[in-house]
Amino acid sequence: MKIVSQQDLLRDAMTQLAMTRAEFAKRISVPRRTLDKWLLPEGSADARALPEMARSYIKEILEWHSGNT
Repeated sequence: MKIVSQQDLLRDAMTQLAMTRAEFAKRISVPRRTLDKWLLPEGSADARALPEMARSYIKEILEWHSGNT
């Protein structure tokens, strides 16, 4: 099973859903600033890890979206 980086997961999700960062942050109920920190490279001082619950929620959104398009 391929492990996808949180940055790739988030970027792919925004692309598939055709959402801006602001729209996507609102969709997953997090502040835009939090999303921005999740998108930073792992070595960055301000980078934050994506919680597993958020990863699961995003995957669920994408599964639902792919079933409805």
